[in-house]
Amino acid sequence: MTCLTRLLDTLRTHVKGVLTRNPEWEPALISFQVESAWMVGDWQEVQTCVDRTESDTSHTVVARVLLAYHNGESPAAALASARKLLGAPITAAGARGYRGCYQSVLDLHMLQEVDLISSISTGPPPRPLRELSGALAARLEATLPAFRVREPILSMRRTAFGIK
Repeated sequence: MTCLTRLLDTLRTHVKGVLTRNPEWEPALISFQVESAWMVGDWQEVQTCVDRTESDTSHTVVARVLLAYHNGESPAAALASARKLLGAPITAAGARGYRGCYQSVLDLHMLQEVDLISSISTGPPPRPLRELSGALAARLEATLPAFRVREPILSMRRTAFGIK
């Protein structure tokens, strides 16, 4: 068990304990639940979280896309819905609001990477692995060189490569 897996498992246990005492906090904690579940590959928990909420946070819409890939379903509808929801703040902010909507840009960035990576496992790769590796490296270099920006991207890549 890696250090990250232990940390995520601890987070999951903590959130479950908090929700046992305060079930009304679930809407505020759903993002933590679903993210930690997909990061450790607990797809049943991801499905349960998505089924239990009507919230359309960035984490829940990404979880729906990940579940589509995991379940072997066509992700087209989930991707379209996620892109629409995640791109809305960018559209609303306009050309001058890039700083304020950078998180939305990152969410769309991660969604695109999930799509790129998952296309490898769903048939013949659209591009050679070496070319994909170069594209992913270039995409990472296009982001701000900060831990809070790059860690979620790299974590999402690990999740995408681990989807079966």
